[in-house]
Amino acid sequence: MASEQRLQADIDVLKQISELCEGGTTRIGFTSEYRAGAEYFKSQMERAGLSVREDSIGNVYGRLEGIEVGKPAIVSGSHLDTVRCAGAYDGIAGAVCALEAARMLKENGVMLEHPYEVMGIIEEEGTRFGQVLLGSKFAAGHFLDPDKDLMKDSRSGQTLREILKKYAYPDACPALRQTNEIAAFIELHDEQGPLLEAEGTDIGVVENIVAISWLTVTVTGFAGHAGTVPMPLRQDAATGAARLISYIAEYTTVKYAYSATATIGRMQLIPGSSNCIPSRCVFTIDLRSGKMSNIEELIQSIKAKAAEIAGECSLEIHVNIDSRQEPIKMDGGLRDLIKQSCEKLGYSYRDIDSGAGHDAMIFSSRWPAAMLFVPCVKGITHNPEEYVHPEYLVKGADVLYQTILALDQKE
Repeated sequence: MASEQRLQADIDVLKQISELCEGGTTRIGFTSEYRAGAEYFKSQMERAGLSVREDSIGNVYGRLEGIEVGKPAIVSGSHLDTVRCAGAYDGIAGAVCALEAARMLKENGVMLEHPYEVMGIIEEEGTRFGQVLLGSKFAAGHFLDPDKDLMKDSRSGQTLREILKKYAYPDACPALRQTNEIAAFIELHDEQGPLLEAEGTDIGVVENIVAISWLTVTVTGFAGHAGTVPMPLRQDAATGAARLISYIAEYTTVKYAYSATATIGRMQLIPGSSNCIPSRCVFTIDLRSGKMSNIEELIQSIKAKAAEIAGECSLEIHVNIDSRQEPIKMDGGLRDLIKQSCEKLGYSYRDIDSGAGHDAMIFSSRWPAAMLFVPCVKGITHNPEEYVHPEYLVKGADVLYQTILALDQKE
């Protein structure tokens, strides 16, 4: 069984390695705080008997060699960076549980046929360069060397290449992993949602990382004085936008209660004066679902309702689709192994979709990949109050360990 004491100790130490922030943890990629966190993680991997290396982009690895020379590695881990003033578990729980699985292999005297690698991934959150999943994208070949000159720090304006000259070690290994180096990637993560806790379920076995579409809606009316234009004669962009937003929330809740989400994240009123009827309202919509067909139906419904409201309110409403990302299905064989491991340990589990992006979605483009979720309190994440009960860290690490053993024999 995994050690609750070791897991919590690692969480507690990494929680304190942070920029100054009100009650939370801030550890942004390529900063001195991130370097300190990466060095702590490397020291714990070395202490556990793993051979440690760091790649040219800042991902760190700890490796246990397998019996069979030349076999690809089973890799597990997650990211070590945080958003600003975050909790202590997002990403970090997966990294420390992957390390705990390595400790269990060593303590139990298990020699796998395959190598096993623990991976601590840099800049998953995209806080520094506005590029999410940066470390895994370099590892999987989505980003290549020339991309280092195109990415600029959001604050200093320095390119990634310039920053790496100070951050990366001269003897770092290449970031790009070859196809024959990896057998599979398994990522443990806290759910970042409330379902597992609400149901009392131990483990979520991720089926899909959801489809995402971002839309921008522009509602155009006509500006006028707040006190002189009668209500029936107005072309009020804010009123039209409010009607459409209310419809989106209600329709998504009723038809797709637990299978899709719709979020209005930003809104702007023009001219933005308290005594002026808005001539324009611009807002964003974030649509997510495990099924692309749900997203498509939502978009069509939003467009139809927008046209209806535009006619009734003498407005123009334009719905622009800014981006579409298909759902990413996790490997079925790995998911079966996770479920079998849960059954062997007597832990409850359920299929679940991930509403957030994760490094596993990038690795899945080249290698079999899977994810398992552990419950977090009230689903709180990206917040200092994020918390995972230690017993669930233990259960997650136990399932990960059993899955690694089963995968090694299967392969």
